[in-house]
Amino acid sequence: MENTARLVDEFSQGVKALKNSDYSKGVFYFRVALNKHKQSDTAKAKCLAYLGLCEVLGGLDDKISHIEEAHQLNPSDTNILRVLAYARFQIGDRKEGLAAIILGLKIEPENPELFLFLEQVGYRRKSVIGSLERTNKLNQFFGRLFRKSKKTVDVMSVLPAAA
Repeated sequence: MENTARLVDEFSQGVKALKNSDYSKGVFYFRVALNKHKQSDTAKAKCLAYLGLCEVLGGLDDKISHIEEAHQLNPSDTNILRVLAYARFQIGDRKEGLAAIILGLKIEPENPELFLFLEQVGYRRKSVIGSLERTNKLNQFFGRLFRKSKKTVDVMSVLPAAA
């Protein structure tokens, strides 16, 4: 019982460090959570994903191999896919970032966080003029005109609501 509480505490401390942009401290807490306790694949994948995110954001490692390993352990977790997409966008790999979000939408088609992520990076769900194809020049013009994107994604949107 104490080990489980300690694991949750270490993971929570890692999330808190990540939210406060203290990436090296986040790496420390997530590594402790991974190394000290025997965990299910789901818990291990979650720790690996956020460990990788800390490494990417902190410039400690830009290979995002921990996040990809987390995705391999739990391929149906859309939160891990959001973290993977965010990390891909951070290193400038927009195409792979979008692929991760699209995969997440195939797994969970009505996930509001995934749609929020798409909106934040400049993509929308429907054409501006529904009767015209998306490739129509008029639709593209109005799409650019009415785009509400920030072109960047806030790290808070990819973290769990409650650690």
